Amino acid sequence: MARARKNPQHIEDLLSRNHTLNGGILYGLDGYIIEVQARAIDPAPPETPWSSAVRISGMARGAISESLDRISGAFSKLRIPKPEVEILINLAPADLPKDGTWLDLPLAVIMLQAAGILPDLPDHREGDFVLMGELGIHGEIRRVPGALSLAYIAKPGQQLIVPAGNEKECALILAKPGHEGCGVFAVGLLEDVIGFFRGQKKLENVLRAEIKFESHISKAVDFGRIRGQDQAKEAAVIAAAGGHNLLLIGPPGEGKSLLASAIPGILPRLATDEKVELTRIYSACGELDHDGVAVSRRPFRVVHHSASQQSVIGGGSRIPRPGEVTLAHYGVLFLDELAEFSRGTLESLRQPIESGEVNISRVGASLAFPCRFTLVAAMNSCPCGFFGSDQCRCKASEVKKYQSKISGPILDRIDLKVELRRLTTDERFTPKDAKDESPQLREQVESARRRQAERYAGKGIPHNAAMPGGHVLEYCGFSPAGASSYREIVDSNRMSTRSMDRLAKVARTVADLDASECVEQQHVTKAASFVIGSMLHEAF
Repeated sequence: MARARKNPQHIEDLLSRNHTLNGGILYGLDGYIIEVQARAIDPAPPETPWSSAVRISGMARGAISESLDRISGAFSKLRIPKPEVEILINLAPADLPKDGTWLDLPLAVIMLQAAGILPDLPDHREGDFVLMGELGIHGEIRRVPGALSLAYIAKPGQQLIVPAGNEKECALILAKPGHEGCGVFAVGLLEDVIGFFRGQKKLENVLRAEIKFESHISKAVDFGRIRGQDQAKEAAVIAAAGGHNLLLIGPPGEGKSLLASAIPGILPRLATDEKVELTRIYSACGELDHDGVAVSRRPFRVVHHSASQQSVIGGGSRIPRPGEVTLAHYGVLFLDELAEFSRGTLESLRQPIESGEVNISRVGASLAFPCRFTLVAAMNSCPCGFFGSDQCRCKASEVKKYQSKISGPILDRIDLKVELRRLTTDERFTPKDAKDESPQLREQVESARRRQAERYAGKGIPHNAAMPGGHVLEYCGFSPAGASSYREIVDSNRMSTRSMDRLAKVARTVADLDASECVEQQHVTKAASFVIGSMLHEAF
């Protein structure tokens, strides 16, 4: 519905005003404050549509370039009259590419301010608000991914106006210092925001109420549900205690996947800042399907051998997106049927495993994503899976070809290799212990991790597996008997420098689980059974 044109003095007044609001965008996993500037630059011809009267500068791409159509639809729904002026909007900083729907809401509000339909904020209050939200053509404000990352960049005292359905997620900013005096206000309709900026409607600060979160990740399988496989269980505890990577080899159907799925349940509990970091990652990746969900348990990500390298490592045509390695941050990345993965995908894991970070470069951006995970892989020992038994019908050449699919450098980065055997009939029918086993194992793991935290205090080393090369013997602390046993094993097996370092790291973890200050002979022997192993050493 059109309205009567106002006098020229009113138009001149609109042309003289400056307007500024704060919005935000997600770039990789991080939020960035975007200063949304607007001003009326010329009178608009009568009945000019909003989408034609507004121009956006500042590297607006993709969904942002389409936002004017969504906003125009919402204005039509609310019977907001067409503008009397042409409006130029600039998104600063201008050199940062901007995509997505996070800026729909601040764009709609500043367009109404520039057109004189909403009152402008006083200069000293323009920085008080940070607005985010996708706008539907019916005037609804929709949830956006990465809301927590955007809320994280708010300054003390700023008020966040966010879509209903993002407010609980944004409330996690209270876990990080530097957000004193912030408020989070949930809105579901554009007309509510219009009423607020007109002073006709109040919004409730959700930070004043207690918010309870549910876990996005289900509880891990308890170790008590795994029958037999005591050696594999012991290897899993060592892997969890020292942050070591683990390879499970054995016939199909004997518990490799079940064992892998139980490992997150014995890893140390997440610290509060780790929970918030993981929730930010999962929110930015669009993994949280509703509000009030946080990542409070260690992730367990299962990757199928048909997965592309980009889906595993991360990537994209313009702004790179995180992959499975980042979603497994602080948790377990499980690669089932390891020998079936493409060599390129496995080789791409080398750098993330080493550094705990994946760097992805594209023409539009170069970003780094965290990925400090525990790698657990499983595979059959031959194409049929029954290598070494009477059931195996594979030729020696077929076995060799199958095993050679995994490159030496990748195997060299897996600290523990363990063979799962076929369970006996008695083991299959043994009643399960009603008492949970994982909590007890986790206590052992956490005790070992505390010893490591004291050992590496101030050195930036999270656990034994991350000991830097060249300092392994310095940190391990062998006793004379332990050192002699270590040297003998290295010499008799003609181990490479990397392999001997791996043996020392695992031996140190075994000693930590034993609450021993020094690495003794029995710790080295135990480590060697997993690092070298008889059948595995011959096969691989």
